[in-house]
Amino acid sequence: MHKLEKGGWLIDTPGMRELQLVDVGDALDDVFSDVAGFAEGCRFADCRHESEPGCSVQAAIADDKLDPDRLRRYRKLQSEDRRNTESLAERRSRDKSLGKFYKSVLSEKQNRKGGA
Repeated sequence: MHKLEKGGWLIDTPGMRELQLVDVGDALDDVFSDVAGFAEGCRFADCRHESEPGCSVQAAIADDKLDPDRLRRYRKLQSEDRRNTESLAERRSRDKSLGKFYKSVLSEKQNRKGGA
């Protein structure tokens, strides 16, 4: 730790590459209260705010009441929160499924290349 001139502290952490959000689901709704407020008016409780009928969030974007970039940032942070709070078993399962998908794509590509 190093003392800064203005009274703050600088934490020297060699090798530290990133900070992750952990279990911030409710805080996201507080920070993005505008998005959450519009979402309360959606027709379906499981609305993904993409193209569902009766989506209040998409209506707010169409009426210039909500910036589409704000919704994009909200979704990005939600996705990051889900990844960071999943258990080790869930993470391994997701990684295993993704690995299988990659292998199938590569195999299909090689089959097309060899069959052409």
